[in-house]
Amino acid sequence: MYEYKEIQGVIDYIEEHLDEDMCIDMLAEMGMLSKFYFQRLFYKLVGVTVMEYVRLRRVARASEDIKDGRKITDIAFENGFNSLETFTRAFKSVYSMTPSEYKKREIPLAHFYKPDLSLKYRAVDIGVPLVASGVVIEFGVKEIKEDVKLVGIVEECEMGVAGQDTPGVAWNKYVEVKSQIPDQSDVKVECGISFPSEKQGKFNYLASVQVDRFDSNDDRLHQYVVPKGLYVVCTFSAENFFELTNAALDKAMAYLLQTWLPNSDYDMISDFAVEYYDYRCLKDHPIPQQVQSAPVDIIRNPPEMDIMVMVKRK
Repeated sequence: MYEYKEIQGVIDYIEEHLDEDMCIDMLAEMGMLSKFYFQRLFYKLVGVTVMEYVRLRRVARASEDIKDGRKITDIAFENGFNSLETFTRAFKSVYSMTPSEYKKREIPLAHFYKPDLSLKYRAVDIGVPLVASGVVIEFGVKEIKEDVKLVGIVEECEMGVAGQDTPGVAWNKYVEVKSQIPDQSDVKVECGISFPSEKQGKFNYLASVQVDRFDSNDDRLHQYVVPKGLYVVCTFSAENFFELTNAALDKAMAYLLQTWLPNSDYDMISDFAVEYYDYRCLKDHPIPQQVQSAPVDIIRNPPEMDIMVMVKRK
């Protein structure tokens, strides 16, 4: 399917001109497609409508400017909004708070990142790296021979393309209590687990550390078992820690679940995914003392991490 290249070209243009007026007619002409076909194809490939994508990328970029202390009105106009009211309404619809509220609060946000559509059409073999925009991805298979016990903080999250970064909230709370978790197996290895919620339209996210046994009576802590079995391991790297745990993580997860697995020799049999963080992801980590504990050759390389899902052979 070659049409994705035309849509990717439009996406690249949007990213470079977010502060300018745009209309579907102009973007469709740029993509050399009819207005009707362009809108349908864009939605199929990107997952949101054309103008919704523009709105999501504008508020994402604007959110990065808000913490700088500049006037929110100036930020609104610099990011393509024709009024403060329009910007405030758009920001609140995505992040469930106004720009002014965000400026005053330490709440992480989950953005809709610019996609690399080629990831939908490029399948690679195990052990063969895939190089895409801002990320390098490679796949392997491993057997976990014993159940892995995890303890940490769980937060219920909204499913959606953007919003408040509830997994980030879980990690912030986890950092506050980590030292109080008994019987840790390795304090330098942590896991993020996405697993189903009983509520429709939501999922649970656990920020955790591996333990030797469950013996905590702390009501704040959640216990979880990753069962032994066969796992596909998606290893990916990015330029820095922030990109690794945000845009690159989103791209790698989407590629694993939507492209690689359906074209592989494996079927996913778990209802959870494991994010595995160890010393490899420490470069540019916000806590410097952790970086100093990593091997020098690891610090010199781009940070990387794993996503793991339980599978069986087809």
